[in-house]
Amino acid sequence: MLRTVSLIAALVGAVVLTGAGQARATEEPPRLARHDVAQPGDPVVTLRYFRIRKGSFPAFLKASEEGVWPFFEKIGARVVGMWREIHPAEVGATAGQGSPDYDEVWLMTRYASVDHWRATRDMARLGGNGPDYRKMMEGLAVRQSLTLETNVRFLSGTTWASPPQYLPSVD
Repeated sequence: MLRTVSLIAALVGAVVLTGAGQARATEEPPRLARHDVAQPGDPVVTLRYFRIRKGSFPAFLKASEEGVWPFFEKIGARVVGMWREIHPAEVGATAGQGSPDYDEVWLMTRYASVDHWRATRDMARLGGNGPDYRKMMEGLAVRQSLTLETNVRFLSGTTWASPPQYLPSVD
């Protein structure tokens, strides 16, 4: 067992973000995660807004899907979805106008409670600092490098299990 732990310690490092948003590897002992029983809470949804570099949404989404979200799922968060704000001309002023300088992105994520969201700020404590953690940190670094501004809102209420369906009328 000691050999296994030593081998893991030799293979596992951590990734930290530098001031410039660049990911770099550091040597850090493995941080294993052990969970207690699930805690009851009042579920919340976060609505996070991002203003990102124009045209960077595909890279932003890929970093989220392949790097960030799998780890967040591991630590109990549930991503509802991520959307780039669009401004269809055919609906008029209701849709607003886009900017030639940036794109706007909305991310919705469900948490078991505000305490759960707060605990996810120390991701390694909940999920360890293995390869999936490093991949998540690299994804966050990509997103940070593309982000011009971000903020988050907390919503409480309920989700409805009936997905939208467009049922056009028949003549």
